[in-house]
Amino acid sequence: MRYSLLLLIAGIIPYFSIAQNNGGRYENRLLSPAAKYYKQQLSEQVLKQLSKIDWNHIDKRTTGGTALYTIPVVVHVIHNYGPELLPDTDIYNLINGINSYFLKTNPDTVDIIDKFKSVAANTQIAFNLATIDPNGHQTKGIEHIFSYLTSVNYTNDNFADQSKLSQWPQENYLNIWIVNKISAPFGEFGGYSYTPYNAAYVPYHDGVMLYYGDYNYPTFNSHYFAQFLNLPTPCGYSTDCIDNDGIADTPPCGSAARYGGCADLYDTTCDTPNVQNINSDAIDTCGIMFTYGQGQYMQYVLQIDIGNRDSLVTPYNFTSTGMNLPMPDMLPVADFSVGRGLLPNHFFCLGQNVLFSNASWNDTIIAASWAFSNDADSSTSSSLTTVNNTFSRTGWVTVSLAATGNNTGTTTLTNPQALYIADTTPVNAVGFVEEFRLRGDLEKWPLFNYYNNNFKWQLANVGYDDGECMQYVGFDSRPFPENATGTPQGDIDDLFSPVFDLTGFAGGDCYLNFETSGATLTANTRQMNDSMEIDYSTDRSNSWHLLKWLSKFNLDNKGSLTIPYAPQWMGDWVAHAIPIPASVRTSQTILRFRYHPGADSLGNSTGNNFYLDRISFNDMPESVQNIMPATQGVTLMPNPTQSNAYVIINENTLITNCTVTVSDVAGRIIYKANVQVNNQTGKIEIPGSIIAEKGLYLVHIVTDRINQTEKLVVY
Repeated sequence: MRYSLLLLIAGIIPYFSIAQNNGGRYENRLLSPAAKYYKQQLSEQVLKQLSKIDWNHIDKRTTGGTALYTIPVVVHVIHNYGPELLPDTDIYNLINGINSYFLKTNPDTVDIIDKFKSVAANTQIAFNLATIDPNGHQTKGIEHIFSYLTSVNYTNDNFADQSKLSQWPQENYLNIWIVNKISAPFGEFGGYSYTPYNAAYVPYHDGVMLYYGDYNYPTFNSHYFAQFLNLPTPCGYSTDCIDNDGIADTPPCGSAARYGGCADLYDTTCDTPNVQNINSDAIDTCGIMFTYGQGQYMQYVLQIDIGNRDSLVTPYNFTSTGMNLPMPDMLPVADFSVGRGLLPNHFFCLGQNVLFSNASWNDTIIAASWAFSNDADSSTSSSLTTVNNTFSRTGWVTVSLAATGNNTGTTTLTNPQALYIADTTPVNAVGFVEEFRLRGDLEKWPLFNYYNNNFKWQLANVGYDDGECMQYVGFDSRPFPENATGTPQGDIDDLFSPVFDLTGFAGGDCYLNFETSGATLTANTRQMNDSMEIDYSTDRSNSWHLLKWLSKFNLDNKGSLTIPYAPQWMGDWVAHAIPIPASVRTSQTILRFRYHPGADSLGNSTGNNFYLDRISFNDMPESVQNIMPATQGVTLMPNPTQSNAYVIINENTLITNCTVTVSDVAGRIIYKANVQVNNQTGKIEIPGSIIAEKGLYLVHIVTDRINQTEKLVVY
């Protein structure tokens, strides 16, 4: 069963409460002082107005009719090209269905039991999609946003609010976000809403979030809109038979109503509690009515300046958001998706089949015109739905889609990097080293920032032993409150390798070697949530398998920094050596470096910048120790090397004598040097001509305090 967060959670974090417990004590303990103040002010003002009602002589509208108050609505569909990408007609039906319950035009009013037919009423409140956006342009009140945040992970600190992207001014519009999933440790939920007193304190999260699968259940969704207007549940969460909402025509109720729900509409334990009320807190949702008093309550809220509820229904806002205008017939927005599976996939090999799906919106699409580069099997298509294609030229593919609307015209989307076609001619992995240099083979290492955000792979002008490397931008430079949405948690960004031939290592060991340097923003090890998975494919990217997962100190060797991190010298880097199983050493092996940025429990970024360099393959591992010298000690770098190597000495004394002896694996001394080091950190060169032959060497270092032997690999 999918539940409502409103019904199950009284309050979660200090500044925000998901549900309104009108008993008050538990929720008030969780609210911030400011939110408590706004809540008290709102309650006092509404109850004062309700006290003026002569309940014996009320002129209530019990049948359907026009609205006295119309609230402008915008719907943000947060999608990953999955089933949550609802068509406009489904959203129209969602809003119309909710209005039918607020205006009492819903056909199931005939199912209201006799006891409550006399109090069921039209609230005279309606919700309409805006036809004018904040910039004064025409709109249908719907926008599509491609984001990994369509899957909301609700935690005890209200992670879900980070998915509230592209909020329109909350003083002018009720923002609704539709997502694929709202999950938490204790279940999955249908949605939640901000109350006015929380919106007064946290305006940048104000609105309603809904699970897409419930779009055709207006009886279930209507109570989120009632909660937006602060309507209390009749019972709160009491187990006693009490009338807890201050509204005279809602009956007392208790635990029997809450847990018995729709199974017993005539439960008399608490004088027949009205579980058919839309704002009932029954676990089962069978609400089909509001009372007259509830309608009055919500109308009073719309007259009070708390959480900007009153500004939503002013005559000026009614006009400026287009409530008096018909829904416009607008140009379509051309859009398409690429690939297969739940996660984005834009990397393919020559000859592979690629699926393209038309995701154009904002109008009825009556014609489509596709165009594909890279010697596509079908260079053009007029399919309204999908196109299957193959490509015989490598590199980035340009895809264009022109979408023609019903009586409106045509718009075109052109993406010059819609997907990448990899060359299947393998690169010999023996002796291969990738330094990520501008004049190298960077075109064979495609980068994918699928969601077009600030967290991404890019080339950087620093490096392990030169001036270039690959950087993952993990430092969130957005100020507050911009960073209150769009958490990096859940994002993925990919770096792909060329196709490698690893069969040269078939007879012995094989290691994937590389250097990394990284930092974190947080000093709390529990919140060091950045990670990088290294995957491989041996079937030309049809399937991927995990080779290694790196996280915490394996990535963040430089600790916590509150400014953007960049390595300053070779001692800031750490070496990695990952064994490659024999089954992976094929003539068509591809690697994928997939970075997962992390966040804390509030969704705030906890990562910093990460750097990757010197990817190579060898039959011997590099040292996997941190190459930053200890307080006293020595380090060899680069290791492995193709030419010169250096002994780095770190001593507490300013002057020390050092003897460096290099031996081959047979124990023969091939080089010896006596050097006086006159800095706190000394650097002694081992000439490349001495170690010209590939293999393993032993380097013995002796100072006044150190007697140490290190292995040096030359490849």
